[in-house]
Amino acid sequence: MAQPHESRVYSDLARFYDWTFGRVFIDHEREVIESLNLRPGQRVLEVGVGTGIALEAYPPYVHLVGIDSSAKMLAQAVDKTEEAGMRHVELRQGDALALDFPDNAFDWVVSFHVITVVPDPVRAMAEMVRVCKPSGKIVTVTHFASAQPILYFLERLINPATKLLGWTNRLRLEEVINGQAIAVERCERLSRLSVHTLLVARKRPSDGEQG
Repeated sequence: MAQPHESRVYSDLARFYDWTFGRVFIDHEREVIESLNLRPGQRVLEVGVGTGIALEAYPPYVHLVGIDSSAKMLAQAVDKTEEAGMRHVELRQGDALALDFPDNAFDWVVSFHVITVVPDPVRAMAEMVRVCKPSGKIVTVTHFASAQPILYFLERLINPATKLLGWTNRLRLEEVINGQAIAVERCERLSRLSVHTLLVARKRPSDGEQG
C-alpha cells in the first residue's frame, strides 16, 4: 500500500488528531455531508475517513464505506462506529491511489482534505471518478492554491512548512479536474473567511452508459 505522506500527524500523533486538526475540520465536514441530497439505499465512499470525525453526519439509510491508509486512525473510527452502533458504516484500510473497488460502484464519493495530502492528486481524483457511478457525484473539500499570483507566491514560500505537516499548498484546482470525466456543479469557498474549497462534480456517463 502506498504511503500517503511522511507526516507524523497521521501516524504517531493519530491519537491527538481529533483534538487538533479534527476540531478545525469537524463542523464544516458535517455541514457538507448534511447538505448533500443523499437518498435511501445509496452507496457512499469516503476516501480518507481518518478517525471518523464526521461519520455521525451520514444518515443511517445509506451504506457508507470509509477507507484510510492509517491503521491507527482507522482504529479510532472503528471505535466510534461501535460505540454509536453505526451498522450502516463499513470501514477498511485502503489506498486512495488504488481503490479496491470495481468501476461504477458508488453513488457518491466524498473526500475531505485528502487531495493535497496524497503524493499523486491527479491519480487520486481519477480513482474517485472511476469508482463513481455514471451521473454520480464526487465531493471534495480541500485547500487549493490561489489563482492570484501574489497569494500563490506566498503559499509557495510556506509550502516547505506545510509539507512537514503532510500537505502541499501548491496544488491548483485545474491540475486535478482537467481531463477528468466530470462536470463541475459547485466550486466555492466554504465561507468568506475559509481557505478551503468545496468541489461538487457529476461523473459524465461515457458512450453507452446510462446516467
